[in-house]
Amino acid sequence: MVRLDEIARALYGAWRLARLDPGGLAWFDDTVDGFWRSFFAAVLTAPGFALLVGLRLAPHQLAAGPARLVLIESIAYVIGWVAFPLAMFYIAKLIDREARYIRFIVAANWAAVLQMLLFVIVTGLAHGFLAEGGVAILGAVATGAILFYQWFIARTALAVSGLVAAGIVLMDLVIGVFVTNVATVMLLA
Repeated sequence: MVRLDEIARALYGAWRLARLDPGGLAWFDDTVDGFWRSFFAAVLTAPGFALLVGLRLAPHQLAAGPARLVLIESIAYVIGWVAFPLAMFYIAKLIDREARYIRFIVAANWAAVLQMLLFVIVTGLAHGFLAEGGVAILGAVATGAILFYQWFIARTALAVSGLVAAGIVLMDLVIGVFVTNVATVMLLA
């Protein structure tokens, strides 16, 4: 079970990393138990994910009923949370960073909470207050900030070059887009 004080410490560490402070890594429990507990971040981000899925799919005529929608999106959500850490397990070995793997995944998992919060805020602003051009600009800025944040976490937690960190972020992005697109196709077919 994840205690409230661990969540608070982890989110503070994620906030420090968002401020480009490498000292944020010290706030995470980078033990094996801390690794597994960091996946609780998926529970914290689930409501935001559900909101974003609803907004993404609202303009489409879905072939799937509500039960199929929930099942497909739930499976996609779990795959999204598992695929990247699994791929990174092998990448960490390949780049000789096994000793830093747990720290990186723990930081990335908890950082996902702040990333989801930003996406929900930007989406809320976009759907309530901005013209279409402003939505595109704000979305691009938020996406760029999140990609930079992920890059900083990879570079700092794994102690790799900027280029290697960029490759890791790109791999995460490709996995996420692939999972989202497969789920969307399944819902529209």
